[in-house]
Amino acid sequence: MTDNINLVQKKRIQLQAAIGDLGELVIQALNRSVSCLREHDLALAERIIAADSGINQQRRLLEQQCLVTLAAYQPAGEDLRALGACMELVSELERIGDYAGDVASVMLKIGDSRLPSELVASIVEVAGDAIAMLAAALDAFTSNSDENTARAAVMREEQVDRDEDAIIEQVLGRMRVDVEFALTGTYLLWIVHNYERVADRATNVAERAVYVAAGHTPNLN
Repeated sequence: MTDNINLVQKKRIQLQAAIGDLGELVIQALNRSVSCLREHDLALAERIIAADSGINQQRRLLEQQCLVTLAAYQPAGEDLRALGACMELVSELERIGDYAGDVASVMLKIGDSRLPSELVASIVEVAGDAIAMLAAALDAFTSNSDENTARAAVMREEQVDRDEDAIIEQVLGRMRVDVEFALTGTYLLWIVHNYERVADRATNVAERAVYVAAGHTPNLN
């Protein structure tokens, strides 16, 4: 019995570490999407889109490992919660990675048209906050932090929402007075919403960390 418990804990540690590795790939993709936006780098946009298949492949492999571990070791208690959370976060992280690809796709639609620097700077700030939230939430999960640490990881979520709302108002205001800006403005709204969704999903990661640590799931969003 003790040997089985040790094996379960070992597999749990391995899978949580693998979740952290997948998270690093996702964060790397998001940071590249920010660089793509800030520098208007369309070649980078194409590389981001091409690299997304690697995240998808890693998601499938980890999903299989989670299923095999759950079936083979039949964990209980905190180990069961952690392994179940790993199963959920595999899908969560893959979807977050898609947001980087979505931003890159929008940049390719924009093409060589230059974007207003002040709006780009505001969106980059939102993206930075969202990515920082995701990184902190992942760290709370992979390091088995306590509930308070997991909650603190996503405290900026409401600020991200407010900042997105402010950007929306700026874009809509410009669209009202400049009809030719309508298409560009729409693209900018798509981009900032993708980063706001990163922040939303970071709260899901933090909720899983709380669930593992405390056995209950709060609503952090």
